Amino acid sequence: MAMPVYLQPQPPKRRRRGRTVVLAPLGVFAVLVIAAIVAAPKKADIPTGGVAPFSATTEAAATAAEPPASVSVASPTTTEQKFPPQVALARTSAQNYLGFAAFSRNGLIRQLSSSAGDGYPKDVATQAVDSLGVDWKEQAVKSAENYLSSTSFSCSGLKQQLSSSTGEGFTKTEAAYGPSRTDACK
Repeated sequence: MAMPVYLQPQPPKRRRRGRTVVLAPLGVFAVLVIAAIVAAPKKADIPTGGVAPFSATTEAAATAAEPPASVSVASPTTTEQKFPPQVALARTSAQNYLGFAAFSRNGLIRQLSSSAGDGYPKDVATQAVDSLGVDWKEQAVKSAENYLSSTSFSCSGLKQQLSSSTGEGFTKTEAAYGPSRTDACK
């Protein structure tokens, strides 16, 4: 008579928390990017004459009924930089993206030049992003706060996520600055 063979039950597989910590914020980021693409004005909806950047001189000229006689008002076209139409459109897209999410300089250029994003040539996207005068350190702070609002990070983990080329793409200096202004590094 043969002895019955009993199989030992396998222990449950351990879940990898590290993967969840990295993938959850990336999922949130992907949803935000898709929302921006849907909400962004289409290229056909924007006049091809270019988009004039907002400035205090245009606002003052629009709100003032009549300038004082002793003050000479410069024409807005002489004080504002004009951009080629494609760069002006890319600037508008970049401003829209920055209006709802934090981006690194490299991340915003990637978004504008990606075939899954806006599809601008990389040189056009770079010129548009560089013309905006964005405070990238402040963008790093916002990005760090966004990550912390959806998941937990250590200070070093958050710095690594912000500086990673597969993550946000901030420079090492920006990636160190952003988390230093949050509770993760205090």
